[in-house]
Amino acid sequence: MSMTAVPPARSHERGTAPAPTRSIPLSRILYMPMEIASRELDSRLLIAALALERGYEIVLGQKWLIERNVESMPAGIYLSKTLTQRDARTMARVRDRGFIVAAIDEEVPGLVARPNELRWVSDEAIDIADYVFVGGENNVGAYRTRFPGAAERIIPCLNPRWDLLKAGARGIYAQEADRIRQRYGRFILINTNLGFTNSEKGPADVMVSEQARTGKLDLNDPAVCHFVDEFLRMERDNFGAVKQLVQAILDQMPEISVVLRPHPSERIDTWVTAFNAHPRLTVIREGAPIPWIMASEALVHTNCTTGVEAIALDHPALCVVASDSFVLGRYLANRVNPLAHGAGEALAVLKQHIAGTAPIAYTREMRDLFERSMSFDTGELGAAQIVDRLIAERDRRASGAAPDARSTEQRSQWMPGRSYKWSIRDKNVRGTLFPNFSYQAVSDRLRQIAGQIGAKVEPRIYFGGSKVAIITERHMPLSVRMRQFIMKKVA
Repeated sequence: MSMTAVPPARSHERGTAPAPTRSIPLSRILYMPMEIASRELDSRLLIAALALERGYEIVLGQKWLIERNVESMPAGIYLSKTLTQRDARTMARVRDRGFIVAAIDEEVPGLVARPNELRWVSDEAIDIADYVFVGGENNVGAYRTRFPGAAERIIPCLNPRWDLLKAGARGIYAQEADRIRQRYGRFILINTNLGFTNSEKGPADVMVSEQARTGKLDLNDPAVCHFVDEFLRMERDNFGAVKQLVQAILDQMPEISVVLRPHPSERIDTWVTAFNAHPRLTVIREGAPIPWIMASEALVHTNCTTGVEAIALDHPALCVVASDSFVLGRYLANRVNPLAHGAGEALAVLKQHIAGTAPIAYTREMRDLFERSMSFDTGELGAAQIVDRLIAERDRRASGAAPDARSTEQRSQWMPGRSYKWSIRDKNVRGTLFPNFSYQAVSDRLRQIAGQIGAKVEPRIYFGGSKVAIITERHMPLSVRMRQFIMKKVA
């Protein structure tokens, strides 16, 4: 969870997004930039399967490369992953090209946000977006209160990541969970999330200074400074509690191993060196978190969104509350998971859980709160709501165009311009957040997800850059395929 801030909210008068400044034909292409592949890829492939079935093509991959190329691709539908000030600049470029612009807020799941706490959300991004998809009664209310002029464009909708955790879809993770279980045996999974005090980008003071430099934190505001101090204190308390708990499990529960998964933005070496390579401890950052949760005896975390994923999976999770800070009130996980106040209490709970004398369990109140807080509906896919809303908007703007039948057009509409850039250099933690991916693996995963939800698609995956895939059921023109072949060799 990012700890960014924005200046105080200003009034939002308009109710609809501004018309694009250029008139460019709208293609049936859905663009989906991603930042953290392990967190976002499966949910975007779910959206892709539904969009393909409705006659659309998909451009999917690393956000920085897609952002670089928005002026060199056909106008279509652009689905941003967040609404930061940086996102707003890209969204403005996209809007000016004639795109439909929407966003799924990937920061808000797992939070109980108040209007003045939407610190990562840019006023400009809200102004530009045609639709913002937000999950949960509370968070939708916070958005609409903060941005009243945009209330009609803020759509209650389950984040598609949680679509894939429903009983009818989570089977896509079963095989991988079995492999993990066979490899590690019985283990407790510990997920950490120290994005400021253990960041790959530098020490906490450097992180705070950078946030201030880019306008995301106003350090002249005493309330913001107090929030920063408390947030950093919470992270440091969490680090101490996790370190103490891991050591206690290794010392006192010899029948159980520990798998510790740091957040993708964290320095993994901090955790490796903390325990001197203990034989029953694995520190790893590999793949999506869901199969690791499913394979574990229990998940342990400190106010992490994975605790909200665990209750959706009906898998035991324990939230360790190591701080008394007021910032704890913003997290959903410590309201929908059982709590342990400190490492000692957590150890006692885990011993009873492993022994079977008092298994970790969720109350009815926790489940009800989870469903309200996520817009969780077992009978409807949030991804389908998003796709249908965006396609309806595209059809409205392109009235009079041919219907979205797959048989209508057999040639791909994706065409890279002369200035299209096929690769960019990774910097900071970009390579960690979005490593190279296999196009064959993307194809296989898409087919698996489509089969799980009954979407009848026959996708082709084409090279769109070093970390971008073009997913289509149409034929790519020969001229484009020749460029793809050449650039794939040098990207």
